[in-house]
Amino acid sequence: MARRFSRFGAGALAATLAAAGLTLSSTSTASATDWGACLTGPDDTQSVFARAAQVSGVPEDVLLGVGYLGGRWSHHAGQPSVSGGYGVMHLTDRPVTPVSAPDKGDSATGLPTRAGTLLVAQERTGLSAERLRTDPVANICGAAAVLASYQPGTTAQGPAGWSKAVARYAGTADRQEALNYAGLVFDVIRTGATETTDLGDTVTLVADPGATLDTAAVSDDRVLEPGVQELECPSTIDCDVVEAQYRRTGPAVTQYVNYDLADREKDLSIDYLVVHNTECTYDVCTRLIKGEAEPNRFVSWHYTVRSNDGHVDQHVATRNVAAHAGNWYLNMHSIGVEHEGKAGEPGTWYTEALYRSSAQLVSYLAKEKGIQLDRAHVVGHEEFMSSNYKWDPGPYWDWEHYMALLGAPIKPDRRSGPSQVFTVKPGFTDNARTLTGCFATETQPGRACPSFGTNYVDVRTAPSDSAPLVWGSTDLVSDRDARAVAGHKFSVAGRQGDWLKVWWDGSAGWIKSPKGEDANVVPSQGEVVEAVRPSVPVYARAYPEASAYAGTPVPNQGQPTVAAPDGSVLTLQPGQRYVVADRTVPTDYYYAKSFDNSLPGDKTVVTGKQEYFQVWVGHRFGYVKAEDVKVIAGR
Repeated sequence: MARRFSRFGAGALAATLAAAGLTLSSTSTASATDWGACLTGPDDTQSVFARAAQVSGVPEDVLLGVGYLGGRWSHHAGQPSVSGGYGVMHLTDRPVTPVSAPDKGDSATGLPTRAGTLLVAQERTGLSAERLRTDPVANICGAAAVLASYQPGTTAQGPAGWSKAVARYAGTADRQEALNYAGLVFDVIRTGATETTDLGDTVTLVADPGATLDTAAVSDDRVLEPGVQELECPSTIDCDVVEAQYRRTGPAVTQYVNYDLADREKDLSIDYLVVHNTECTYDVCTRLIKGEAEPNRFVSWHYTVRSNDGHVDQHVATRNVAAHAGNWYLNMHSIGVEHEGKAGEPGTWYTEALYRSSAQLVSYLAKEKGIQLDRAHVVGHEEFMSSNYKWDPGPYWDWEHYMALLGAPIKPDRRSGPSQVFTVKPGFTDNARTLTGCFATETQPGRACPSFGTNYVDVRTAPSDSAPLVWGSTDLVSDRDARAVAGHKFSVAGRQGDWLKVWWDGSAGWIKSPKGEDANVVPSQGEVVEAVRPSVPVYARAYPEASAYAGTPVPNQGQPTVAAPDGSVLTLQPGQRYVVADRTVPTDYYYAKSFDNSLPGDKTVVTGKQEYFQVWVGHRFGYVKAEDVKVIAGR
């Protein structure tokens, strides 16, 4: 189970509110919604409710129901109620008091610690606290902004879809109290009401007898919240929390750092564990993740493993999406684990303490999240296409040792019968090489690397030790394009002596693997795909088809392709065979563009019907569309 720690101690409330993106100060930055449009127009109460609903997206009957429960739509001359609420919508000054000893699991109930509704309205609209208290139009608009900010999605039109937002408006950390409040609001929506307010106008809420409170939604623990409320680590390792910064960097809601809020246990599957190396010391990386160095840089990861003792820090809750892979689809579906070290410094950084602690962490996460422990799902950053050139954890990461520590060793797994599928297993210590370009700095070029164990075999253009590497690759430590790394699977297309012909990034390549103890590959099994037409593209992300975005506020994201090492689109040709890594790939896109979830469609998951397969295509994985290939047994 995850280990819990309390975020609340003496004097901690202000810090907690700040960490949640809220503040007790009187100045704040408005959200992207044009609240001026809400303030402008007829000022009779009924018209203001209609206008606030249109601007905010909150259904009008929901706004009216919440307002009725505060004071039957009267303004009370801007004076507070006995519980400190102001105006038509009973906006409250007081912050919610956190539960000092929540029941297990209650730190993520969907009713997180937050500022009072008046303070949230001030944050969302940019209006002053005084105006929100005393101006009835501003009061209604401010409450609409609060309800919109509490709504997990942005597309629900009926009252039931706003059940959770209404419950959160109650301003209590007690779930049952919030449920009772929401029930009262829905009673009013069902029966309807007409009142003449203290401003002299008449307001009507038309009865909706079918309005039903979604109690399951209120009790749902779905929450979009920054910070780490639960320490997600096994009890067998030393683990602490060093939270990544989450804050705005400018006036626009799209200007923020340095991860995205989500609830991946409900909305997105977590399918991959991505192995990184830090390229900086533990201390420097800690400053980076906290925003003390390069404060406006949008980069984050979930965990860091320290080299000298294997200590682990968690920076981002696994429910949230960290910016670690340079590939949004991979970010959506993965947990990023950084290891203190430098990919171009052989043997200097990857200690046994680090390997073992990381393996215990990853084993725990795989069990908790249902991630397969194999080399198709425990992957290196270099093994997926990134927005820039990445090659970590590099040639000096001992994949065979690491997978053995995970209890998923790379070994022969062919059960019966002939097969043309093999898995790379070249050893490590006895696979020493002398590469170039090690110990490079920003001011000094790299130099010759000492001979050290490596995790790969070369892929050459012909069956000869003197043949060039594919794609014009070199022995530079960072040159990944012609390296079949331990755990990589491929289908053998032919044999010549000690050499195996394989398909590699759309072309033929050759891997040397003598028989016997010197073999660099082991017999395996699995399915392979073959293109059913010429030039089948390989995709970098398993995004939905264009039609899946219809009717949503989310723009079509396209279907980005993998670039071959020469910059062209990587394609597969008939007759070439590539091993399937996963046939159950989710086809989706998570739209996350703002700090405060205020943009239309923000924090929406678009799910498509397009079927993809994850395949080994070269030194990276790619995705192919099911209709573009045929799947056959790898024999």
